[in-house]
Amino acid sequence: MVSHQPTQDELPAHLQFTQSLTCPIHGSLSDSTAHSLTLGQLVEMSGQGLEKINALKLGYASLKGRVSLRTAIVNFHHQLNHHQSQLNEDNVLTFCGAQEALSAIYQSLLQPGDEVIVVTPNYPSLTQMAEKLGCKVKTIELSSLQKWQFTIEDIKTQISAKTQLIVLNSPHNPTGSIIDSSLAEQLLTLAKAYDCYLIADDVSQASNYNNLALSHRYLDYDKALVVSVMSKSFGLAGIRIGWVISNNEAVLEQLLVAKSLSSICCSAIDEELAEIAFEQSAKIIRGNNQLIQVNIEHFNTFVQTHSDIFQWHPPQAGLLSLVEVMTKQPIELWARRLAEHTGILALPATMFGQKGQYFRLGLGKNNFKNLLTKLDNYLR
Repeated sequence: MVSHQPTQDELPAHLQFTQSLTCPIHGSLSDSTAHSLTLGQLVEMSGQGLEKINALKLGYASLKGRVSLRTAIVNFHHQLNHHQSQLNEDNVLTFCGAQEALSAIYQSLLQPGDEVIVVTPNYPSLTQMAEKLGCKVKTIELSSLQKWQFTIEDIKTQISAKTQLIVLNSPHNPTGSIIDSSLAEQLLTLAKAYDCYLIADDVSQASNYNNLALSHRYLDYDKALVVSVMSKSFGLAGIRIGWVISNNEAVLEQLLVAKSLSSICCSAIDEELAEIAFEQSAKIIRGNNQLIQVNIEHFNTFVQTHSDIFQWHPPQAGLLSLVEVMTKQPIELWARRLAEHTGILALPATMFGQKGQYFRLGLGKNNFKNLLTKLDNYLR
């Protein structure tokens, strides 16, 4: 049997678009992560210098993830949420990023013919992985007219006895909408009633600069899984650590098998750095959230200046939003020409399943104001 060889066409659409550009890119208006620290800055925060890093033995890390890191993860999660289940390190499994974690979940829980409910637009793999497994994907389409919010009634119209999985993402990539605690409770009740699995993609949950009610108690349900990562709210995408939290021991065992057939284990260096980041999480996330708020103000001012070209709904939380571009050009052509003339990358929202003239706006970086200045000069 000849194994399947992935092709360029199977890359997510936004990566295909980026790789198709022949011009140099000097900055991205669509980056989905918060501001990134340097290795030196992160180590300096710990107050330990490089001694601990230099003493690290470069052998295999634990298959499940080191105990102290998994303990830090679950403690961080407890700070953000209000479930009654008391979780510990045994409820956590680390992965090489959130994508590996989500892939393991899909492979472990889904069979051909299962129905999966996802919100669209979204990160493309949330839909594509289910389709490639032979599942029927039922979508909840968000609209700017409702400020990108969905309701429990939207989910009720799609759920059925065949529903195996509901995939939730809050704050939402790419719109910046949220699932507040009240809606989360309704979603939990619905998932229990249909006895289906529920994924909470919480990668940006800590980016809650408006102090909204984002806390949930999904993990009081044994078919719920929470996924997160170091790259989004922490801004530490170079530390390839993601994780799954669940109180379902059998599911975690399945995910461990899937991981053993993929990465086997995470990098010992990444685990060490992730642990330092959790020790300094309050400081890191506070600084990142302040920067996001400043960038939102910058973009509000920018849109007021160019209201004939751009419209948007500022994100309720998280790092991302969609911006409508009033242009007669297809948005892909507009974005390509922007890159060619300015070196600025703006990813068309069609790459994430959103119809219309939108691009994804990332608000987490400290060069954001400089990119707006370049964009302003280009428009003028």
